[in-house]
Amino acid sequence: MIKKRQFAIVGIPLSRPEIVDFLVPPQPKARGSKITIVGQRPSPTTEAKWIKHLAETAVPTVEDLLQIDDPHGHLVERATDRLVPVEFLAEPDFLTRDLGGWVSNYFGTIGYEPPLANGDPLLNRAEILRDFGSQIRFFGADPHQVAKRLEEETGMGIEAIVQAFCRLHTIRQHHLGQRPTLPTHMAYIDRLYTEIAEECSFAAKDQPAIPNHILLDELLGQLVILELLRRTAVADQNHSVSDVIAAWQETHKQASGLQLLLKGEYIIGRHRRSTILIAPELGVVVKQPAPEPFHEIELGARMVNGRPENWPVMTEDGALVTARGRLRLILEENLVPRISRAFGYNTQFSSLLGLTIEPFIQGDTVLEAVWGNAARLTPALYEEIVLHQLVCEQLGIENGDWHAANFIVRQPDGAIVHVDWGAARPLRPDERTPGGESARLHQVRNIAFSFKHPPLVARVEQLHDALTRDDGRVAALQTRAQELSKK
Repeated sequence: MIKKRQFAIVGIPLSRPEIVDFLVPPQPKARGSKITIVGQRPSPTTEAKWIKHLAETAVPTVEDLLQIDDPHGHLVERATDRLVPVEFLAEPDFLTRDLGGWVSNYFGTIGYEPPLANGDPLLNRAEILRDFGSQIRFFGADPHQVAKRLEEETGMGIEAIVQAFCRLHTIRQHHLGQRPTLPTHMAYIDRLYTEIAEECSFAAKDQPAIPNHILLDELLGQLVILELLRRTAVADQNHSVSDVIAAWQETHKQASGLQLLLKGEYIIGRHRRSTILIAPELGVVVKQPAPEPFHEIELGARMVNGRPENWPVMTEDGALVTARGRLRLILEENLVPRISRAFGYNTQFSSLLGLTIEPFIQGDTVLEAVWGNAARLTPALYEEIVLHQLVCEQLGIENGDWHAANFIVRQPDGAIVHVDWGAARPLRPDERTPGGESARLHQVRNIAFSFKHPPLVARVEQLHDALTRDDGRVAALQTRAQELSKK
């Protein structure tokens, strides 16, 4: 009897001793059970079928454009001992470090052949948080929203956009060939970058320029492929491949600042999934949300060996939210656009591609700045961080992700700029209470844990207590927040 693959959202507590023993030290040959995960980008096969469908459809619709949004086309096979990139395991306590209840917990949608617990150390510990059965339930793009915004986002109608996608696919095939090699892949990325930088955008005598958003999406996608190749080579200890890719990446980072930050897995207590393209010369930071279920983190949800653990809990219907689905929510809720206006950021949004495109901001993150010089963690700097929470409060926003890497010390003026509102959501009516407002203010102190250094953690807590107990300082910040929220 053939077992039918099932899908579920799971949590896997990675700090359990048998899991640590299984993952550390990592082995060059994968030995865990094979499962499927939802990748950041559609598979090449899925994308080729989609392009073929677009090319053969006489009168394409927005729905045709959005077929690529289905997460079943993003499925990737992965061994359980490759769920955590092996480079993270070089940190001795990556799996076991407890940051005030923030223990490492792999969280995401997987496909598996029942039974889930099959002797594999990770799957034996996996807890099903939402069972999907044979099909992933997902929340994706809204065709009506995309249709309404298409001209604004791309400057083109549906037929022209379809032609642009098909032409770009042909250009890609021309550069990569049937069997792409590392040199051809790298050369294609270089060509993409040049076309964007020189504002040529593959324009020809009889062909219009391909919209900038589509080219940025393609650049991001190709860099994701290259980085995943590198990570696979690192895990397999294939240094002849990983070293070549790493050298190419470092050369481009040094020459132009081009950099991809890929967090391809959601490990609660360590990092959230995200894909970010930083391109200083192009003047942009391109972000694509990761496929992630509707959820929140319940603090102290479990007690294990007398210690609290924070665990995810499903919200809404627990559906998987695609990148385009996340942009749909961002635009429907109008939270990030409003807070971007409040702080004067010129942020663009692509409902068609599931992208946020922000202006590049020169400067170190607060995390980098303070690690470099602890004296920079001043009362004035901390006030600017708290100001962001007070503006959120004015706009009815809950931001549950306070991390020092999300703030940049902008050069040359030294302004503190928040660059990641991915966790923002609207406040519910029942949360708009004095107690709720106080709790949200005090959760800002969680930024302390991002420094991973006890003296800095203590310093943040000291700064937080000193500020929040000073009614005059808080009142002055609230006045500033009220003014900013009116923009």
